[in-house]
Amino acid sequence: MAIAHDDPRLIDRDGLARALGEAARRTAAVLLAKRAARDVKLKADGSPVCSADLAADFAAKQALAELLPGFPVISEESVGEVAPASVFILLDPLDGTREFLASGDSYCVAIAVILDGRPLAGAIAAPAIGRLWYGGERSFAQDLDAEAKPLGAPRQVHVRCEPEEGPLMLVSRFHGDTVSAGVAAAVAKGDSAPVSSAVKFGLIASGEADLHVRGGPTMEWDIAAGDAILAAAGGIVLTLDGEKPGYGHAERDFRNPPFVAAGCERLARVAIEKAATCRC
Repeated sequence: MAIAHDDPRLIDRDGLARALGEAARRTAAVLLAKRAARDVKLKADGSPVCSADLAADFAAKQALAELLPGFPVISEESVGEVAPASVFILLDPLDGTREFLASGDSYCVAIAVILDGRPLAGAIAAPAIGRLWYGGERSFAQDLDAEAKPLGAPRQVHVRCEPEEGPLMLVSRFHGDTVSAGVAAAVAKGDSAPVSSAVKFGLIASGEADLHVRGGPTMEWDIAAGDAILAAAGGIVLTLDGEKPGYGHAERDFRNPPFVAAGCERLARVAIEKAATCRC
């Protein structure tokens, strides 16, 4: 049965975000338990998958069924099994599989609720760096211990004012592209910081960085949670055409257009202008 637009769980966006955060945290604990997984296979698109992806996918769906019963879930690991509806969940149970397999720290779980093509709430849990972010009306961050259990109370987070010396730009560790490199050279201060996965959105939302540009391919489940968290923290995600991205596009296999994530719209527009020269 479809989720109605007047469902009270959709009205309380911060409560919805907390539920997503708990589901992400539980899933993150599974990823920690599977840190030794190295049984890699390649999917049809050439991206890697291992038993940790599948175990996290199972755990996330179990948690969501308990915490948000009735919401249809479209997951990276089971795409095609569920069709997009006016309300649905986008799930990436292990965003940053290459980072995970390389024993890096910036992999995460990313979950978002989509309403009429836009993210209503989202959560990102990055267990190896002990961080959880979630956002609805407002954005929050919480520390996690070595078992992905909560440490202390969640705290509200906001983007920061753009530094006078220039923005700190986050770039992909494994998926660099000429557009992001060109923007970094034009606007970023010093060296850009390499970070994998949707963790970039959390760092911008909590005022630890300012900008991320992606000119290469990504999927909707890669960015929807970060879009929700960043917007609730005062930031913005725009496509390089200057529009807010839409979600639930099964007709394009859930692929995103190139985009920019920034702490403010002015910086996003500057990055889009610079990106246009790199795309010519």
